[in-house]
Amino acid sequence: MNQTELLSPIRSYRIYDQANKLNEEVTTLVNDTRQVIPGSCFIAIRGEHFDGHSAIQEVIQDGAGLVIVEEVPEDVETLSTQATIVVVPSTFRAQAFLSNQFYGEPSTKLNLVAVTGTNGKTTTANMINDLLEGLDRKTGMIGTMHYKVDQSYYPAVNTTPNSMVLQGLFHEMVDAGVTDTVIEASSHALQLGRLWGTDVDCAVFTNLTREHIDFHKTMENYAYAKSLLFSQLGQRTQDGKVKLAVLNDDDEYASVMAQATSAEIVTYSLVNPNATAFSDNIRLLDNQTTFTLHIYDKAFEVAIPMLGTYNISNYMAAFLVMHEYYGYSPETIIEATNKHFEGVSGRMEVIDSETDFEVVVDFAHTPDALENVLVELNRFKKGRIITLFGHSGGNRDSGARPELGDILFKYSDEIVFTADNPRFEDVTAICEMMIQDHDEKPYTIIEKREEAVNFALELARENDIVLFAGKGGEPYQIIGDEKLPYNEAEYIKQQLEEMKLV
Repeated sequence: MNQTELLSPIRSYRIYDQANKLNEEVTTLVNDTRQVIPGSCFIAIRGEHFDGHSAIQEVIQDGAGLVIVEEVPEDVETLSTQATIVVVPSTFRAQAFLSNQFYGEPSTKLNLVAVTGTNGKTTTANMINDLLEGLDRKTGMIGTMHYKVDQSYYPAVNTTPNSMVLQGLFHEMVDAGVTDTVIEASSHALQLGRLWGTDVDCAVFTNLTREHIDFHKTMENYAYAKSLLFSQLGQRTQDGKVKLAVLNDDDEYASVMAQATSAEIVTYSLVNPNATAFSDNIRLLDNQTTFTLHIYDKAFEVAIPMLGTYNISNYMAAFLVMHEYYGYSPETIIEATNKHFEGVSGRMEVIDSETDFEVVVDFAHTPDALENVLVELNRFKKGRIITLFGHSGGNRDSGARPELGDILFKYSDEIVFTADNPRFEDVTAICEMMIQDHDEKPYTIIEKREEAVNFALELARENDIVLFAGKGGEPYQIIGDEKLPYNEAEYIKQQLEEMKLV
């Protein structure tokens, strides 16, 4: 596409085109100076550490034929003899529209389901993906654990990447024959407009509890950010049907999401039998959860290979997506569950071993999630619960640390405090903010996480449960400004093997 075609979706801009390049082809769309090639459109973004406006001369010298900026460069007359300069009110907003245009509006060619909430996004998204794959559909995923295009996997930089990367991934999915895409929509992404230009067909709300208050400042702001997903569902019908919102009726903020959307609403609940989907008769047996799922006056017996009643809520959300949006019968969904869903890595994952104690890995890192996990484990413990936990450093919600400590000391029998993406913060200082004046349970601080894992395993005795919380399936540790490879579950398995316990 040429420059004129690329610019066609936007209205408010000033153009400086002494170079007469508007009919020239745009080879690529970039916001990184290192990726400029001849014919590129460069979008100058004001980032946290770098302002693309400072490199206009550089990118033009490297061959950029079209440059999108927010302010008129001082030497615009000279620069516009070499490249087309376009001034817009917001390059961040323009990036979304231009990316969508450049890649051919790819999200409109996909069945696109977006999941948002504090806890359960990854589990719910993976459940939906696994059920779709089990029904022989070709899927894509964008989320915390990875980005997936059919059977090609890429490391996830952010839960939800910026709009340029996002639209590029959608385009790759369309080219690969993907029909169905499931994305995790983070509050940061929604607040920062990373989903602008994305045509979501079905949106899921799992819950809202304290997290990212460092960024959003208040829970009301946090809820508003989440509600943007539902307000952006829009008015367009798909195959003659309106868009769909799937809401957790047990969460007080579900009403905020409902108020924000014009979509059709279905609900799920562990409390309200009048919700669209309701579950009761819950049993925890042999590392799986069984329950009765009620929908439209019919009842179905379901078993999922995961612990935790909250995972029943996650399953009901996935079930409603499959039933209400895709139109599969309950029987078909449950059959696919039994045959194809094996749980989610790092989410209440029980590590198989020959030990006489249980080892559980979970991503729980917010107060609500941590309490939910520990309450569930206490329901069937026979010995002690030993919990290994840390808290992220840097510009994270340090105000949650005292509450996290209270929960650890309330529900654990012994605690190992350690690092969890400390960045430049002192690990011991982070741990002491959680410990406060607690001394009612034995605890140890071991800064290096690998050493802490070894220590926790050595503590375990017969019938104990050792919970490794906070990392889950996250494939890295952030120490200083380095993102170091680290997979908790795999590391634990290696240590158990070395201890001759597997």
